[in-house]
Amino acid sequence: MKTPTLPPSKLPEVGTTIFTTMSALASKHQALNVAQGFPDLATPTHLKEAVKKAIDEGYNQYAPMAGDSELRTWISEMYNQAHGAVYNADSEITIGAGASSLLFASIQALVLPGDEVIIVDPAYDLYAPAVHLAGGVIVRAAIPQPANLGGQGGAIDTDVIRNLISDNTKLVIINAPHNPTGACFTSKGLNALADVLFESNCFLLSDEVYGPMNHDGRPFLSAAGHPGLKNRTLVFGSFGKLLHATGWKIGWVAAPEEITRELRKIHQYDVFSTGAPIQRGLAQYLITDHASKHLRELGPIYEKKRDRLLKGLDGTAFIFSPAEGGYFQILDYSKLDSRGDIEVAREWTIKHGIATIPISPFRQPGSQEAKEEKRLRICFAKGDSTIDEAIKKLRAIDTYYKAR
Repeated sequence: MKTPTLPPSKLPEVGTTIFTTMSALASKHQALNVAQGFPDLATPTHLKEAVKKAIDEGYNQYAPMAGDSELRTWISEMYNQAHGAVYNADSEITIGAGASSLLFASIQALVLPGDEVIIVDPAYDLYAPAVHLAGGVIVRAAIPQPANLGGQGGAIDTDVIRNLISDNTKLVIINAPHNPTGACFTSKGLNALADVLFESNCFLLSDEVYGPMNHDGRPFLSAAGHPGLKNRTLVFGSFGKLLHATGWKIGWVAAPEEITRELRKIHQYDVFSTGAPIQRGLAQYLITDHASKHLRELGPIYEKKRDRLLKGLDGTAFIFSPAEGGYFQILDYSKLDSRGDIEVAREWTIKHGIATIPISPFRQPGSQEAKEEKRLRICFAKGDSTIDEAIKKLRAIDTYYKAR
């Protein structure tokens, strides 16, 4: 009897994600886990009650392929009110199994073999494998250094993107608040990007799943709200991120009708639909005053948590620029250790009892930039006691190195 031989891997460079690896290591060594990006804040009580009610009322069969109609209407109205962007709820908004499923479907729909795709660098680790599976060619555009570390700041370096665009460029992928750095869009950056893309034939994918979590008074800017970008842009959001319910995996994409038509062709054979009672519960909850209050307070809550973490690290040798948005903080440990970030992250988990995420897996595998990374990502979407424990462990690490 013949044993089938596996064909060559479609993703030969891809192994288990760094998030799974570090969380498993944290569990094995009973380390404090500030690695994986999920909040340990409570899901709103009124939202849980709305989902339970939807289950009891019988919303337990397939949701519409495009998503619950009332939930899509809320998304449409949100973009109109927050950004002045008009989307047709029926033909331009799609709900999926988290934003990730829709990011994947969109890339498969738009990218053909040989097409170039510019992605920000560092980049969330879903983008590159999705582009590879579509046969695309990845071109990386480094984001600017933070202003307080000598750079121009923001989440887009339009000069770099301008120099990378070619006749083969099909898609540009941007992300803000940026994962892992927390950098946010600026009006200047979006204006410049619109100018750069004006004469191009490429689409723009704007991953905005950390949405209104902007800090220090920064406005929540979206590519959807820019008149020079909207007609070429797909913009993504996540209810899991906004409502402390990442395990529910409900996200959305808003895009012009002709783009939506194509991405839904992939979506319908990939996910098709997801979580009917959760979608209905979300739709019922989001129109309440409780939800409005929650979303209004979301950014300030995380800003306070970021400040608590960074105040606790005053006087240490860590180098950092306060995250502009989201719920991740980058710490540069180069004054303490000259080794690569993966080795250091593993050692800190095993020896010092704190699990973080190294930045090199967000970069081109094997690149010089990846080899030179000496930064770690901390998730501060945690209770104050967890943040305080993280501070204690990080200060102990600082003391440990200084005593050597």
